[in-house]
Amino acid sequence: MMLRQLHKTLLPVCIALMLTISACEDDSTDNSLVTFTLRENSFTESNSNQTRTLTIVASRPLGKNDVVNYTITERTARFNDDVTFTATSGTLDFSTNSTEARLDFNLIGDTHPELPERFNLLVSFKSSTFDLAVTIQDNDTVLPEQIQTDAEGFVTPVNHPSMTMVWADEFEGTVLNASSWTYEIGNGCDVGICGWGNNELQRYTNSSDNSKLENGRLVITARKEGATNYTSARIKTQEKRVFTHGRVDVRARLPKGQGIWPAIWMLGTNITTVSWPNCGEIDIMELVGHQPKVVHGTVHFFDGSYKFSSSSTSLSTGDFSDQFHVFTIMWDFNKIEFFVDNKLYKTFTNAGIQNYPFNNPFFFIMNIAVGGNWPGSPDDTTVFPQEMVVDYIRVFQ
Repeated sequence: MMLRQLHKTLLPVCIALMLTISACEDDSTDNSLVTFTLRENSFTESNSNQTRTLTIVASRPLGKNDVVNYTITERTARFNDDVTFTATSGTLDFSTNSTEARLDFNLIGDTHPELPERFNLLVSFKSSTFDLAVTIQDNDTVLPEQIQTDAEGFVTPVNHPSMTMVWADEFEGTVLNASSWTYEIGNGCDVGICGWGNNELQRYTNSSDNSKLENGRLVITARKEGATNYTSARIKTQEKRVFTHGRVDVRARLPKGQGIWPAIWMLGTNITTVSWPNCGEIDIMELVGHQPKVVHGTVHFFDGSYKFSSSSTSLSTGDFSDQFHVFTIMWDFNKIEFFVDNKLYKTFTNAGIQNYPFNNPFFFIMNIAVGGNWPGSPDDTTVFPQEMVVDYIRVFQ
């Protein structure tokens, strides 16, 4: 009887001890309960090289048998040009602190102005991967002697640090490059949007009266053809030149006048399946002609309902028809920055947006509209013809 009673007493103790030993041997966490973040995800470069540290933080302590791997991937920041790592992949060490691991890297300094650059840290734990973005902020300013101009206005270089030109059109030759561009024709009714969705007045043509290459430049011309008839040109790279992220530089001299509406812009390639505004729209530059010293940068999208975000910038002297200016976007993952002549005036991010379309492929459009909801119709003060002259479009990644 006593032996049987002892057996009954010891059995639960042994089972509990076995479970404890088993748990200690496993000593790992459930990956569904663990997430990883960076203690700091933005670093500012200096004029010389410096060692910086990424601190990876686990949301709960990790066991001694848990293996957490990492991989560093380039985005706009390039290995050996902007950053260096002892190893761009490996295993993170959480043994000293069960919730933190450290990864040192070399931040390469320079003295020339750059746009913000980015690389990604991919942290892999069991079946989950966490994509952590790291931004390198520039500490250099654009000095007056670094502003590049020629006799006709502002100009940007053919090369940008840490980036490669992936496509450009310098508009040399005598005809538009058909491997890159397509004309859109008519008043929009053929595609179900009479007035091109904005009650515009012009009819687009492929006539040399409305677009031509001249002296290494694209010239788009809006003309008055009668009391209320207007013609112009609209060209696009749809299904020919499409891009996702990068730097875009467009050097142009703009038209002006009441009712004149030039634009250099982009649409998502999935417009044919999801329609506008779900596809997203990036307006690199828009100008309404009665405000010839002001340009606008805008994004349009759908997030539960139609949304847009717009900012503008103005010239202190003269207007955008006087000389050439460069309109730039720095288009990164979840972020778009807008510049005129290398001066930042708008930053747009995915913060608070559930349906962010701007990490998808987009194509380019250039046109001059006449009339429409925004600029209104031309009046007696409007001088025709009006020209938008484009010197180049360049894409860097």
